[in-house]
Amino acid sequence: MNPCRETMTKPLSIRGVAHPPPRRDGGRSNPADLSRAEIQSTDLAGKPLLNEHDASERVGTVLASWEGPRGELRIAANVEDPKAQQEVRDGSLRGLSLGTDMIMNMDGDVAYRGQAELSVCAEGRRPGTWIDHVNGQVVHAVETFSARRESKLPLPR
Repeated sequence: MNPCRETMTKPLSIRGVAHPPPRRDGGRSNPADLSRAEIQSTDLAGKPLLNEHDASERVGTVLASWEGPRGELRIAANVEDPKAQQEVRDGSLRGLSLGTDMIMNMDGDVAYRGQAELSVCAEGRRPGTWIDHVNGQVVHAVETFSARRESKLPLPR
């Protein structure tokens, strides 16, 4: 591809969930999973956005991260690579996955967890880790309709 053409491509803005809310019991399903305190203190701004954790395929940059309303780690990023932009648009790359560096002692206990990168992928390993907005448009939503939840909603007027 022509390098001049690549630099002229307008970034594709994405937002989504990079890590679900932590377990209520404080446990971890995987040593790389984040606690509430780790989610609150995570700053992914400036980290590379990769394609499926392939360091040779940087496709963009993370702009910001923050704790969402349910305790999840949310992100905003720009996808700059034209091929990756098309795959996000067509839905083949709609998952998000954190690349976590861990420093462990000789017993396997984790002394440090740090986020090295974020990847767009077909589907993240953690549940609910999806791109939910592309260029401001909702592209993934979850609706729930249990009778218990609905009963707490005000009646329509």
